[in-house]
Amino acid sequence: MADRGELLGHQIEYLEQAFGVRIENTPPYRGDAKGIVERHFRTIQADFKPFAPGVVAGTTIKKRGGKDYRLDATLTLDEFTKIIIGSILHRNQSSVLVKYDRDPDMPDTLAPVPINIWQWGIQNRSGRLRNTSESALKLALLPRQKVTLSDYGIQCFGAFYTCRELLASGWLHRTGQQRPGPFMAAYDPAVTDIIYVFPDATKSDYWECSLTDRSREFRGRSMWELWDSQQQQRKSTAAAKLKERESKRSLENVIQETIQNAEKLRPSYFGESKTGTLAGINQNRREARDQERQKRRADNKATEPKPKADVRYLTDQPEDGAFPDFLDDLFGDDE
Repeated sequence: MADRGELLGHQIEYLEQAFGVRIENTPPYRGDAKGIVERHFRTIQADFKPFAPGVVAGTTIKKRGGKDYRLDATLTLDEFTKIIIGSILHRNQSSVLVKYDRDPDMPDTLAPVPINIWQWGIQNRSGRLRNTSESALKLALLPRQKVTLSDYGIQCFGAFYTCRELLASGWLHRTGQQRPGPFMAAYDPAVTDIIYVFPDATKSDYWECSLTDRSREFRGRSMWELWDSQQQQRKSTAAAKLKERESKRSLENVIQETIQNAEKLRPSYFGESKTGTLAGINQNRREARDQERQKRRADNKATEPKPKADVRYLTDQPEDGAFPDFLDDLFGDDE
């Protein structure tokens, strides 16, 4: 039994179908036992609010000089989750329910702690718990999304996935028959690498598909990061398309202007018959090609070498052009 806001959606329907759980949603604007649950949300927050910086307290109006609580935010998502889980464990395993309404057959030695009351009720009340695999329960509670087939694989949120079963099915090959689909797939918002595709809506069998190399940019990210990345890419693509249109208009103007100038310079009469004009096309092409080659050869001429520097000797050079001899100066007598 739950509130409509918490347990109302397709995940609960899959949970009912797969595990035989009966879910009842209370009607709106009815008190029942929802007040206790809603109040305990505030009780859990009271355990860490006095110590956590950046907590929203009261109405903050910037125009009146109020302080922006976002500037004091310190906890990350993992740290906040750790605090919430610790508060829940403390509530279930250690919190004493002083005002608990005890049944007559409950022993006096049973401390009114939620975990003790739960274990006593399992042993002494009707009904029993059922065991199920963690992966199957997690898969039933994951959110689901409609996916389609394409040439690159299974497309989900703009990313492409594949698996061994999909390749063996041959659905990616183009044939005369229409491809099956769309399908439903379960995904973990915290993990982008893997989705779980249900090829048959009437069965619980699923395929575990992973990202293809075409979508390798999203590996190791979460779905929220994937959505944010795609939004940024759409913005940058839209801005680039505006520049592309401007460049395209400039190119069209250049093409139109070039063609108009060429039409003005084109002679109206060649002085020959049409047959003679067409017969000289090959010769004119060869001459134009030779002129272009000569022009490129002239543009790529090697630079002239720089003149060599004059060699000047420290002493007078002999008249016969030989190099000076300093043997007498080095090994001669001191006299």
